[in-house]
Amino acid sequence: MIFLYVGVIMLVIGFCFFLFPAKKPNLIYGYPSVLAKKNSQNWRYAQKVNSLLLLVVGFICAGIGFLLKETGNTNYFIAEMLLIPLPIIGVFAGTEELLQRFDRRHAAKEAER
Repeated sequence: MIFLYVGVIMLVIGFCFFLFPAKKPNLIYGYPSVLAKKNSQNWRYAQKVNSLLLLVVGFICAGIGFLLKETGNTNYFIAEMLLIPLPIIGVFAGTEELLQRFDRRHAAKEAER
């Protein structure tokens, strides 16, 4: 059940971030990492990538939770509690990795000019 609930929450947050991305850096709404705040291009890219990753991972988690519920395998509370940080950390790690690649490409293009 934990996967289902966390997946739905990630889907809701992902849809909010996708439909209403944060326009400028702030600490309340959006994906506020140091690299994302570096410039406006990084900020926009980080918001887009983070919302998409939240949607994908949220859909996967909700799907796993739905399958566990439908098959009657709801007695794995401890296992779900131990495993649920993995997809959440994956969203942040994936966003940072893609943002670092974007920043390197962007910096290389600026250096060519």
